[in-house]
Amino acid sequence: MDYIFYQQSIINFIAQYAGNSKSQLTAMVDDTRSILRVDAYRLFENILLNYQQLGVIEYSKVDCLLKSVAVNLKTSSESEYFLVSQLATWWQEWHFALSMRVKTSQHNAVIVQNSDYSTQDNKPLTRQHDLSEYVNLFTQVPIPLCNVCMLTENIIRINQRFVDVFGYTVDDVPTLNDWWLNAYPDPHYLMWVRQTWQQALSFALENDTDIEPQVYCVTCKDGSHIMMEISGRYFRHEFLAIFKDVTQHLAAEDTLRDMAFLDSLTQIANRRCFDEKLANELELMNKKIKPLSMILIDIDYFKQYNDNYGHIKGDECLYQIAQCIAVATMNHEKDFVARFGGEEFVVLLPEADPKKALHSALQIQQAVNQLAIKHEYTDIGYITLSMGIKTLHNPQTGDYIYFADAADKALYQAKRQGRNCIVVSED
Repeated sequence: MDYIFYQQSIINFIAQYAGNSKSQLTAMVDDTRSILRVDAYRLFENILLNYQQLGVIEYSKVDCLLKSVAVNLKTSSESEYFLVSQLATWWQEWHFALSMRVKTSQHNAVIVQNSDYSTQDNKPLTRQHDLSEYVNLFTQVPIPLCNVCMLTENIIRINQRFVDVFGYTVDDVPTLNDWWLNAYPDPHYLMWVRQTWQQALSFALENDTDIEPQVYCVTCKDGSHIMMEISGRYFRHEFLAIFKDVTQHLAAEDTLRDMAFLDSLTQIANRRCFDEKLANELELMNKKIKPLSMILIDIDYFKQYNDNYGHIKGDECLYQIAQCIAVATMNHEKDFVARFGGEEFVVLLPEADPKKALHSALQIQQAVNQLAIKHEYTDIGYITLSMGIKTLHNPQTGDYIYFADAADKALYQAKRQGRNCIVVSED
């Protein structure tokens, strides 16, 4: 195989689709007839056409090729990472289905032409479970597999990887119902799993397509949990469930999300995160009809501090103040702290009336005063804060701009009164 050529082919494929957003790519992945999936299958076909005989298809060679592409991309692009991961998933499934077709066809004297490489026609495979080569193939595939009879709901067979990952043997889960009860012990979650899986299976049967992937939290035999993307293929009266561990992928997505909503300097939430949080709280407020308060905070004379002590000291000051505010509000579980911009911070207090908001502001003021961060260029001699408080009572006035503007006006009034004070908006 010409690795450089095929490596570049995969890179070109990724570049072709990397311009799409994550949501657009997800929609194309979910669509079993999307051009993205078709192009991926064609890519695999072109790679496999290099082989003289179907019987020598090697899973590891293409798998290694995909891994080398992931390394050589050296990119933080979420779309590119997503595409490489999806190609690896499709290769696992596509190769397995193709290999099963080849093995079973050989035993039935069926000549498989090159044009039959694609699995999109989804023609039923001949099922002969006593074929040793089929058993070996099923066992050696490096992903968990489970073969189920749809008529009896008996689990026909599972592979060794299934046992290694989940801990369950066929004796533990002889039927599909046994699997449900063991893998999803929470009855409410189990109900949802059954419903979504049955919907995906019914859709596949009605439209003659693969069983679309669903992500579930599986409880292993030892009690641990693992996030699995479960897809499948059906053959006559059976279906093959294919499992892909997405725990690390989801963790990586969570990390990227955290990074996107974290202020790198102060290590608290950033403005973008605050905007999303406020939008959610305003929506909840309309449902609960409970007050929502905001404290807008500004460091007094911070420009003079930054100009005279330097930007490094200025950054240290911002970090200390941010962490101090976060600690001062940590006893109130629902309160939310973020950097609003520059030397301004904001605290969102769900279900807090003006009295509670003022109490929180006084706690913040006291905590910052106790820090006693030296500031020789003020009359007081240390860092202080000015704060403006606004409380929404009526959901009809729960507009973002109105809310933030009212808090900002209260903050401005605190500065006009000489700073180092708190003003509660009466509007």
